[in-house]
Amino acid sequence: MTFDLRRCVLSTASVIALTATAPSLAQVAETAADETAEEIVVTGTNIRGAEVIGSVVQSLDAEDVLKSGKATVADLVRELPVNFAGGVASSDNSRGGQDTSSAGSNLTGGSGINLRGLGALSTLVLVNGRRVAVSGQFGDFVDISNIPVAAIERIEILQDGASAVYGSDAVGGVVNIILKKKQDGLTLLGRVGSLTEGGEMEYQGSATWGTSWGGGNLVVGYEYNRRENVLASERDFNGGDFSDRGGVNWPRYTSRAGRAANIFAGNAAFNGAVGFTVPQGPGTGLTVAQLTPAVGGFGNSFDPWENVDILPEMERHSVFGSIEHDVSEQLSVHAGGRYTKRDGLYNMGFPAFYGTLPATNPAFIPGNANNFGVLIDDQQLIRDVGVEAMAFEASARYELSDSWGIEAIGSYSREKQSRYSTLMRDTNVVERVGTAAAPSSIACSLQGTVTTAPNAAQAFCNARAYQAWNPYSTQPLSAQVVSQLIGYEDLTFTSRVLQGTLKTDGTLFTIGGGDVKVAAGIDWRREKIDGELDFNFRSINPTVVPYGATEQDVFAAFGEVAVPFVSEENARPGLARLDFSAAVRYEKSNDLSGFETTDPKFGLRFAPVEGFNLRGSWGTSFHAPPMRFQYSGPQPVPGGNAIFYANAFYTAPCNTNLVQLNGFTGTPGGAGNCTFTGMVVSGGAGPTLRPEKATTWSLGLDLEPPVIPNLKIGINYFNMEIEDRLVRITSGTLAGILANYFATGSSPYINNLDFNPDDALVQSLFNDPRFTGLSGPGPTRTASQVAAIIYATQTNLATLKMDGIDLSARYSFAAGDADIGLFGNGTLITSYNIQGTPGAAFQKKLGLYESTGNPVSFKAKVGASVDIGGFSGVLSLNHVGPYKCATGCYLPSATGAPVLSAQPIPIKAWNTFDLQLGYDLSSMGGALDGSRIAVSVNNLFNEEPPYIDTGRIANGNAPEPYDAANASIIGRQVALTLTKTF
Repeated sequence: MTFDLRRCVLSTASVIALTATAPSLAQVAETAADETAEEIVVTGTNIRGAEVIGSVVQSLDAEDVLKSGKATVADLVRELPVNFAGGVASSDNSRGGQDTSSAGSNLTGGSGINLRGLGALSTLVLVNGRRVAVSGQFGDFVDISNIPVAAIERIEILQDGASAVYGSDAVGGVVNIILKKKQDGLTLLGRVGSLTEGGEMEYQGSATWGTSWGGGNLVVGYEYNRRENVLASERDFNGGDFSDRGGVNWPRYTSRAGRAANIFAGNAAFNGAVGFTVPQGPGTGLTVAQLTPAVGGFGNSFDPWENVDILPEMERHSVFGSIEHDVSEQLSVHAGGRYTKRDGLYNMGFPAFYGTLPATNPAFIPGNANNFGVLIDDQQLIRDVGVEAMAFEASARYELSDSWGIEAIGSYSREKQSRYSTLMRDTNVVERVGTAAAPSSIACSLQGTVTTAPNAAQAFCNARAYQAWNPYSTQPLSAQVVSQLIGYEDLTFTSRVLQGTLKTDGTLFTIGGGDVKVAAGIDWRREKIDGELDFNFRSINPTVVPYGATEQDVFAAFGEVAVPFVSEENARPGLARLDFSAAVRYEKSNDLSGFETTDPKFGLRFAPVEGFNLRGSWGTSFHAPPMRFQYSGPQPVPGGNAIFYANAFYTAPCNTNLVQLNGFTGTPGGAGNCTFTGMVVSGGAGPTLRPEKATTWSLGLDLEPPVIPNLKIGINYFNMEIEDRLVRITSGTLAGILANYFATGSSPYINNLDFNPDDALVQSLFNDPRFTGLSGPGPTRTASQVAAIIYATQTNLATLKMDGIDLSARYSFAAGDADIGLFGNGTLITSYNIQGTPGAAFQKKLGLYESTGNPVSFKAKVGASVDIGGFSGVLSLNHVGPYKCATGCYLPSATGAPVLSAQPIPIKAWNTFDLQLGYDLSSMGGALDGSRIAVSVNNLFNEEPPYIDTGRIANGNAPEPYDAANASIIGRQVALTLTKTF
């Protein structure tokens, strides 16, 4: 009989899952309240030395982080079961949509956290309990990829609403990344990793040194991380042709351009019917007879993933430090700071252009409409991104008595983001000819020089002395023509937060169960975001546009009490422990819309016997609209505040009567999809937005039976209702939203969709200073020809209701000389329902792929660890449960053409294994004393993500054969780590 490693590991994992009880589910309810509890504040309470009552706090210490085998905080958090839908972004999602990629508002490809699947907006991320500068053009998440792993002491995750303690954003939960304050000696770390399928070597090194003296500690450190890029061609993208897995050959149908141009029988579009292809050569003096007739409307196509990174090159330098000192028995002070510089480079492939060659161009082919599509492969597009993040904090605590103290904390954080992109110069939003937008740089290039009675627009182009572009030539373009076709966007954004807190805490009085402790204080913060754009891709001449700065001051007052009615001091039979807590926070802002809230929270814990805790919590939380959501000034940048319309980007079934079709592509009344002229209003919504308001409650059980030492079991039921929920239609979600609407006739986003709008409304948008005109191919349109307005702005969606269960188990025991540990944790969401408008029916969205971030129903992580002598090992299984694509997914028809599936398409579960092995080399003595070597293998069996085809090419994106929110296509990664302590 042969040895089957895969089957062996699967069987072992099954045994682990069963042995760990709580069928391979969630997290042990740990609170990090250890022997230093009197000196620290646990996430979820302002009372020093107190435990969180009624809520679950998950804690990962530095050793857990090291044993995970992950090089970055983003990689570590991505696999936590409570973190759904990949946060804001994932490392292998470079194209994506407006929020999820560096092509949109997530300028530098940062990574956020998405607890409970509510979106990064509803997760509060703190560092050392302090707010940090937000990331992205809209300031709608905290970029955890800028935090060095070497600096982390522990990560605490409060899995409950907590605005009563922290204020805005703490709806889905709180993640508090706590950095090191104490260390003795020097720790060096070196790590090298590689992907086994090709592409990406990763190098990491760090040095952390600390010392202590009577009443003081100092820690300083440096971390370096460099990751090479991975091209789509090195993974299973197959150039967008999914026919090898029963899917659609997308380039054949929606990439109808080539290095040798196509000439369309009708309008020029990425999915238009091709009449002829142009022969190889200089492309001058051609006649229709010299063209090659296309068969069946197909012509040349291109690989939309050619020279496109799915994982960019990235390099990061980080320094950090902390110092604390007891000035006297009463006064202690602390100061700390960190600085990160991160730079990345994305290869973005080659652009395709669809347009019309005017008769004034020397290459014009008589007797033909000269509507063409061509791939411009003379210059690869790139995106060069950078971040400078810094944060500083200082605090002083004065002990007023044995039980009372007062503390003042100040912190400042700044994040400067930059993105330099090369883009096609196919629009003009700056220069004017009379009252109309001037021709774009590409339009002038196609025109050539008009010598006979030029009109105003032609005269505008003549004055620039552009070289004529011949799109029918397959020979290299001149540098001059390339500069006319390809421009740049140089965007910088800077966000800042300055925060000051004054609080006091101590014992109010003592009752039978112990000290009644309280905390109270005030908090103030100032937040500001501004930026500048230097560009020429939407103008003829370089233009610098400062962004309107947004800022706000937020004032808060808070109080909290913890009451131990029963403890070991006064326990009695049937009542071993009874604790109660109450917190309240008032918060007010002076931002564009302004908000004022008061949020309470109550917690209760009851233990009839030791080791059996019943607990519960109830409270309200809120998330205020980010400042940039409220800013509606012009921002002429992809993902910014803009208004435009397009003829070819938006499609509906050709037999629909829900929207007026334009016939640009497709035949209205026939089969397949047809285009309609849609206008998009994107960006900030102005001062009309309201905060999200959430009511959350939970019930739980924590079991640590004395008869079974080292066994911990946790069960936590959570329930929340969020009103006025903030959502935004983005480029990545729009295709699924439209497909769902045309399939069902309804949508949770119906307030953002205006079909057959009033002409006067459309004309007012034409006159809006944010209006940038026509995007893509096709004729200009009048107000009456615009069939739909899509408000891709932030809006207060009516209501979301969800509930679920966190379960966990952890057990350790000795087996001879070995220490064995079993663990299992996960989150099961049992409902996730959205009400689109007040009074409308709730729609079930749990486990439905719509590109809208709906969570899957179940995520889990189970595994086992062993320590024997100097050896340690951890094997873990990461599980993402199955879900389905109800609308918006494609299948090939009998002819191979893409058609929307009429039935829900199942998406399989995704199971990956991680293995970490380590050995303490100290036993060898000498130079190896204090050394440790470790090997980690993530995705041990190189499991590919489940196949899914959402046809995102229809909106101009390269098609992806997987869901980047719930899986990764990176594959197996092997890393070797060596640490040395002195």
